[in-house]
Amino acid sequence: MPKTNPLNSRQLQSLQTKHKLYESAVQLMKQHPLEEITIAEICKAAGVSVGSFYTHFSTKSDILVEMYEQADGYFDHKFKDPVPSSSITDDIVNYFKIYAEYNDNLGIETIKQLYTCNNKLFIAKGRYMQNVLQSLIENGQASGRLDLSLSAWEMTEYLFIAARGVIYNWCLHEGAYDLKSKMEQYMTRLIVIFVI
Repeated sequence: MPKTNPLNSRQLQSLQTKHKLYESAVQLMKQHPLEEITIAEICKAAGVSVGSFYTHFSTKSDILVEMYEQADGYFDHKFKDPVPSSSITDDIVNYFKIYAEYNDNLGIETIKQLYTCNNKLFIAKGRYMQNVLQSLIENGQASGRLDLSLSAWEMTEYLFIAARGVIYNWCLHEGAYDLKSKMEQYMTRLIVIFVI
């Protein structure tokens, strides 16, 4: 594996500024819809100039793109060196508990802003978090523990549609139930249709 050079102080400062802008936007989104938040408000909360915003983001919508990149980073951290259990069911249910945990950590007001028909990032293929689940499923199929009537990608998509439904329902109920527990219950019942 090739060595990467450490970041210099200017590059580190740039990353810190981008992180501050992102975190400030997310905090503001917990109180107001993104379309009502101005770039100036994001910059003020981050303690940086408006010009700094445009160094890191082209538009406010890029905050949403960054949110998805952050989600992929979260999954990269959680699944860096996965140790599969003896139960593929448990592995997949655990994956979706982590998915629910990430959404819950962002906060219901933020998540409600993501769940619109205009958000096509949900259906973007090849994202890291999707690849992690697909790999779990491929391993389950290769070991003869999961059905082969659907491809690993089709099963991944099937399960994500269900998981997004659980989260959408959580939003409709204003977070009235524990998302992680509901996701665990739902996925535990659903995954059995694929288990051999």
